[in-house]
Amino acid sequence: MNVETITGAGVVALGPELLALCEAAFDSFDPAYLLGRLADLDAPAATLARDDGGRLVGFKLGYRRAPDLFYSWLGGVHPDARRQGIAARLMAAQHDWARTQGYAAVETRTRASNNAMIVLNLQSGFHVAGFEVDSAGRPVVTQRRALS
Repeated sequence: MNVETITGAGVVALGPELLALCEAAFDSFDPAYLLGRLADLDAPAATLARDDGGRLVGFKLGYRRAPDLFYSWLGGVHPDARRQGIAARLMAAQHDWARTQGYAAVETRTRASNNAMIVLNLQSGFHVAGFEVDSAGRPVVTQRRALS
């Protein structure tokens, strides 16, 4: 398993490959959610996991939300590659990268029904920083982790 982080225009160029993985990983994924926003992200960074054959099997995508705050926006692991610790490995690599870039904290939002992600975040040092109902009426949990 190879894990790497790509930034800037390189992230935008990954759009079709990221979209293919999102469509495999999520039920009824809307391409506009990714492709419609990708080019407008401030200082985007994608941490990627590829199998030995070079196939993208997981990713964590984020961007600068404030000078010292990195927002971990979207991530997923291909269904065929789940339960192998890839999400945790991607998160650790993303946070290591963000720390070296001078970010003091990472923030993420997760649907309240996504227990697996909420638990992984809590086990990884996040705390619950907020709760809201999104525009579609879904409850969402905001979690934050200091990188120091």
